[in-house]
Amino acid sequence: MEEGLELSLAAHSTRGVTLCLTAFARLAFVEGDLRRAALLAGAADGQRRRVGLRPWPLLRRDEAAMVDQLREALGDQFDEPYAAGSTLSQQEAVAAVRDRGAAATAAS
Repeated sequence: MEEGLELSLAAHSTRGVTLCLTAFARLAFVEGDLRRAALLAGAADGQRRRVGLRPWPLLRRDEAAMVDQLREALGDQFDEPYAAGSTLSQQEAVAAVRDRGAAATAAS
């Protein structure tokens, strides 16, 4: 995933970056870091919305299911990190992927 993120950044591919952000959100979800997962999912959503992209139809359902699971698991604690993630610049979102401390700070 790291290599995919690097290649997407080098190619200036917002779609590729958002796919990587979503993949890192899934990893955080599986690892039990739900707030970080919500932050990264929000970051992917925010990046796409700002440039007018939508998730590929094949991936849209799976991504929506993950967000629903996060919303259910976090309850009232979901909106804050997801909204914080949606406002991150691409540089800030990448920093949140690379630095778990940055993700926690951005979600607070």
